[in-house]
Amino acid sequence: MNGWQVSSQISKTWLALGGNIGNVLHAFQTVRKSLEKHPSCHILTSSLLYQTPPMGPEGQADYLNAALHLETSLSPIDLLDVLQHLEQQHGRVRHEHWGARTIDLDIIAYDDISMDSERLILPHQHMHCRQFVLRPMCDISPYWLHPNQQKTARELLQAILSTGHLPLSNGQKW
Repeated sequence: MNGWQVSSQISKTWLALGGNIGNVLHAFQTVRKSLEKHPSCHILTSSLLYQTPPMGPEGQADYLNAALHLETSLSPIDLLDVLQHLEQQHGRVRHEHWGARTIDLDIIAYDDISMDSERLILPHQHMHCRQFVLRPMCDISPYWLHPNQQKTARELLQAILSTGHLPLSNGQKW
């Protein structure tokens, strides 16, 4: 047995994907296929793929970002374990905070749960101020309601854009 806690309850979750080292598109596609094959996950939809400027240390290449909406019977922590395993399979090494990476897989939201543990904060603690998370999220669930902010993904994105940030360029299918 793999040690994951699988329940009969199906939960909806939203994942953010990012990366800027190597063949990121291939990594995203491989992760999506791995999650499609996982017995406790079912992908509902994928966002478009966006090229975004780096956040963090200077000198990084642009990132690719996307989002997935899925159903799972895994607990949030067990889903995090699955995602971190997938990151490791794609060569993810955690050297520098907000540094370049082959792939980054974050749980943005899990049902309407608010959670703050040593390993996981839900909803993602910075999602409401990151266009590279919200733009893909709006592709798949624009009316998702942030349980703490009490604003939809679309409203959160509009708040960022209203401060003068330029909208991301058009996304692409992947």
